[in-house]
Amino acid sequence: MRKHMRNFGKMMLGRAAWVLLALTLALCCGKSASAESDSAYMFDGEGAYYITDARLGYSLYYNLLQLSQNSGSPIGSAVALFWFASAGDGAYYIRPLYEPNRYLTRSEYGSGVEVKSYPGSVAIPAEAVWRVIKVNDGVRIVNVATGGFLCSKGFNPCLRSDEELAEAPGTDIWTIVSAAACGTSEASAVQDLPKQEASVVAAVAKSAQTPLCEFFGFAWRPFARAEDFSYVSDDEEIIGVMPNGNIEVRGKGETTVTARHRYSGKTYSVNLKVSNNAIIIVPGFMGSELTNKDGDKIWCESLLNSLSESLSLSGISKFMALSSPASGDGITAFNNYFGALDLYKNLYRTISKTYKQDYSIEFYAYDWRRSSETTGKALAAYLKKKQYDNVVLIAHSFGGLVCAQALATDESLKDRVALACMIGVPVNGAAGVAEAWANDCFGNALGLGSFGSMENGVIRKIVGTLPSIYEMLPSAYAVEKLGAVEGCSSYSDFLKICKNKMGSFDSSLANTASGVMSKIYKDGVCVLDKIPVKYYAGNGAETVSSVKASGGGFSFSKNNEGDGLVALAECVAGVSAQAGDVRWGGSRHLWIADDDAVVQDVTAEIGKLFQTPVFEE
Repeated sequence: MRKHMRNFGKMMLGRAAWVLLALTLALCCGKSASAESDSAYMFDGEGAYYITDARLGYSLYYNLLQLSQNSGSPIGSAVALFWFASAGDGAYYIRPLYEPNRYLTRSEYGSGVEVKSYPGSVAIPAEAVWRVIKVNDGVRIVNVATGGFLCSKGFNPCLRSDEELAEAPGTDIWTIVSAAACGTSEASAVQDLPKQEASVVAAVAKSAQTPLCEFFGFAWRPFARAEDFSYVSDDEEIIGVMPNGNIEVRGKGETTVTARHRYSGKTYSVNLKVSNNAIIIVPGFMGSELTNKDGDKIWCESLLNSLSESLSLSGISKFMALSSPASGDGITAFNNYFGALDLYKNLYRTISKTYKQDYSIEFYAYDWRRSSETTGKALAAYLKKKQYDNVVLIAHSFGGLVCAQALATDESLKDRVALACMIGVPVNGAAGVAEAWANDCFGNALGLGSFGSMENGVIRKIVGTLPSIYEMLPSAYAVEKLGAVEGCSSYSDFLKICKNKMGSFDSSLANTASGVMSKIYKDGVCVLDKIPVKYYAGNGAETVSSVKASGGGFSFSKNNEGDGLVALAECVAGVSAQAGDVRWGGSRHLWIADDDAVVQDVTAEIGKLFQTPVFEE
């Protein structure tokens, strides 16, 4: 009875202080704080909050799998934001804002507190459920399972019982402030974006001079995700803002997009200038990063740099996922704008810096294992959907065949392609591909050195299942019309020798590839010759210049007129391209699209477009 009376007295004495605290929170958070006498802190609902030690001003934050406290204001720091979600009966789950499967919970060791992962299939235990009790100076956060109070302890929070609090008074008092009520700051900047689906978040971050990521203790944490903003466009006829933050252009002109961060309340205004021209970079074979259905990269820089390790027993299964491409296998291209190994970094940056105000600069990532016809149809549909007025295609290697197939699929595209720059494109196939396959030397042909992997047949087994590889062998047109293989008057004879001399060669895929490549010729004219086109070739690397069929096998002659894989003469379409149409750089095949000389020449060629005045009669 005495205990109850004592508690009642304390409650009555703290009434005035609580009313003052309630008013303060109402003003700070923009909410009407509850003045009820029950013990539950009254949130308006689920939301993001900062949790700060009322005594020292230390703020709770989560980083590097560790829960800590830092001194100074947490406002604007993503790692200091915690999401309060209802657990029912006035209790809450508390988790880091950007870690949806991790929850604040009692540590398994001693009186510590940690953030622990609970996958969706695992029930969240009572140790991860909390009550928020209001007191005179703030709130107390109580663990439901243990009854212990969350307390500050240096830079690491802990749980303390009533008895332990007697030795550390005041360490259990916190202030909780809604992130959405931390004020609004305005920032604006002009951001020119050509007609495209573009990230408003990137433009917003640039205008606010706020990084998309913050660096804390050697770990990156996102400042914001697209879905963390709400968007308003002042001209819905021009731009429709999608829920994920991308903008979809419906017309041309200028508009302003205002983005409001849902948790900090900050708003940013970005002026968007919309044009209707596009520069599309189409990468080559191995030029796009690939991910599996789980989002893991299965073709990327790290895999290539440790190829010998990846082809050990522990890595073969992951690498073999590249073989036998089929729809529904879950492997997709990842668009990082620079391509795998940053093969197009110099090209993309130079083009973007020079022409971003006049063109949409797009990197068309695709699954390079598949047929150029499959990807070409997808590219044609993409360009048709965008309805660009003028398109510049910059294609490298196999990407040139993709562009040719797009034009073969939709001939109306030629009226909208202002220029095509074909860089190291084996328009009619390359003898170097046949030599690399026959002699197990793809690494050397690409300029990567020996893979050290053909001996166990892993790469050969993958190569034999890829339609794209067969389409880069000398084509029927090259063999029968251009005499690309001495001693072979028919394409079928050429394929017979390939079958005998190339491990894992699939005649069915080869015949299909022949039919695919024949589609880029209409009435004996390559579709690339029907558009303004510039051809670029590598030069100075030892490259297969001719092939001779004899004794049931091939012999290969080489010179230095090529990029190591594709010869100079193989980089032009049909017989219509003249020598003056071909420019060259000094890089090997894999890196030629990033060669300074090639990039500067392509940039200059684009600059010549639309500069000649047009006078109507």
